[in-house]
Amino acid sequence: MTDVHVHTLWKGRREGLEPLASHALYSAAKGQRDFDAAAELLDDIVSERVYYALFDAVEDFGLRPVLIAPAAQPADSNNALAISYARWLGREFDWPVETRVFHRKSFSRDLKGAWPRIAHPCAFYGEIDTGAAYVIVDDVMTLGGTIADLRSFILRKGGRVIAASAIASPSGDNERIKLGDDTLKRIRGLYRDDIGKVDAILGYRHVCLTEAEGRRIGGCYGYVDLRKKILGARNSRNA
Repeated sequence: MTDVHVHTLWKGRREGLEPLASHALYSAAKGQRDFDAAAELLDDIVSERVYYALFDAVEDFGLRPVLIAPAAQPADSNNALAISYARWLGREFDWPVETRVFHRKSFSRDLKGAWPRIAHPCAFYGEIDTGAAYVIVDDVMTLGGTIADLRSFILRKGGRVIAASAIASPSGDNERIKLGDDTLKRIRGLYRDDIGKVDAILGYRHVCLTEAEGRRIGGCYGYVDLRKKILGARNSRNA
């Protein structure tokens, strides 16, 4: 899984795309857990280009996948968009939706900057069917960490991940999630003998970074700068 299939722009302006955040029903779907509003929003937003590309990506495996979204328990989140997107695709393609896995909301990733997201990997709990093929869907892909962390959870539990999709992204285009060779080379060249410290401060190996996360890590001045950013994010009031 290299790319995340994306329907539209998250915010801002781009010709030919309706930004997700500008949709009249966005607030109700995102902040009030209104599933009817989310379904109506998806009817307006979903792109045929992504619809067929996602179907083709799954067809290449010859498997009937299970849709899964990083949804939290109702008491933990008012966001209905991610799980609604899974249900929407489930109705369209006749794919089942996983309902036994939840995002542990120890840290809210909404309305946060890049460093708090990198400093707080997502945690999930629940059951995964061993050997099942999953398609991960989310509402907005920013750095890709949520999708990557859910993928890791599925793999650890014995499942497979064959595709991923998000309703929106900052660019409005499909987003590369796998760390690219050039970005990996830059990170290793920048940190050199400190690369082990990078893994330690992150809490996981740097090769597990997403492409967007890797660009952020590769944009620091060195390990001291990275450590300051990570610890600052973990110790901030908003964390």
